[in-house]
Amino acid sequence: MTGPDPLALLRGVGLLTAAPDDELRRLADASSPRRLGRGQILFVEGEPSSHLYVVVEGRLKVFVSSSRGEDLVLAVLTAGDALGEVSVLDEHPRSASAEALEPTVLLAVPADALRELLHRCPTLLLDWAQDLANTVRRLTGSTADLVFLDLPRRLAKYLVENADDRSEVHLGLSQGDIAARLGVTRQSLNRALGGLSRRGWVTTSATVIVLRDAAALTRFAGS
Repeated sequence: MTGPDPLALLRGVGLLTAAPDDELRRLADASSPRRLGRGQILFVEGEPSSHLYVVVEGRLKVFVSSSRGEDLVLAVLTAGDALGEVSVLDEHPRSASAEALEPTVLLAVPADALRELLHRCPTLLLDWAQDLANTVRRLTGSTADLVFLDLPRRLAKYLVENADDRSEVHLGLSQGDIAARLGVTRQSLNRALGGLSRRGWVTTSATVIVLRDAAALTRFAGS
């Protein structure tokens, strides 16, 4: 594939850092590039799973959908992130869907080849278990926020956690996608954002939200 070397990409995946070089080379030889345009679906919830994907460039959102067509965004993945680990381990259908937020390049790693690697190198399973434990903790926290925090406080917490070192949140996600990540409609998100703005804690534009008082947002989210 053009661009980054598949072997180098696999060495950068946290789940595979302990794998011997010859095993990674075997995986790299079995892998292939995949390119997606903005808005293109990589896979959908419930379909059979045959690959783990490593993001080379671009961004993907991972989400689940209700029977009414409402989406809840579980994660946004960027270069170096991997997705599909759960299906590699349990061989069940996909538990969520994935969509490209912008032109995206992936490395597709066959699940069968990964399972063979785990059988040959069982010490890797501890890294996979740790990664899944971290995912469970993150999703547990997100679920608790949905139950115990109202939308303005969830939004305040989201902004504080996603701000850069200039106290800015760049809207690479559309407002609709942020609303889906917080489990609300875009209209509800706009009302909550307006409330934070009126308090003087944030200012907004089409592409960025600036945190004017991150300390106040943090206190508010925890109140």
